[in-house]
Formats: sequence, structure tokens, C-alpha cells
Amino acid sequence: MREEILKAVAQPPKVLWAPLIPAIINLGVQFPAMFMGIGLGGINPMIFIVSIIGAHIALIAAGIKEPHLSTMLQAYGQTYKKTTNLYAESGNKFVP
Repeated sequence: MREEILKAVAQPPKVLWAPLIPAIINLGVQFPAMFMGIGLGGINPMIFIVSIIGAHIALIAAGIKEPHLSTMLQAYGQTYKKTTNLYAESGNKFVP
């Protein structure tokens, strides 16, 4: 087997020790909130910076407990799609 494949499976991507996708979501939510808070409310940015660091530390802890958190989020997004049932039944069935 190729080493790159084994490394990608065994060591998922991280940003400063936190899982990649949750870290990007954290920054994608908190940076716009910080800039809107500064621009619209004149709020001190240190509050947001402490919040960003605290959330990142929580993501690091979650990433230590479950290293494949990014992959789990991607899999959840794939299984949450609506399916069409061939037979008239209630609920989603993943059978063809």
C-alpha cells in the first residue's frame, strides 16, 4: 500500500491541533460576528478573540476524543440527503 493513503486515513487533517472542518466552521462563524460586533456595536474585539480561542480549545479536546470528527461531519452530510423510496412506506429507506 502507498504510504500517503495510510497517512491520510490514520492522521486526518488538522489546523493547530483541531480537526479541519470544525475549525473552519468556528472561524467562519466567529470572524463575521466579531467584525459586525465591532462595526455595529463598538464591542471590544478581545471578547471575540477570547471566544475564538476558547472554542478552538474545545475543538482540540473534541478532536483528541474523536480524531475523525471532520470525516464524521462529512458522512453526516451525505446520509442526511432525502431519498426516494421504491415502495410506499413512511420514512427514508436506503435500499434500492
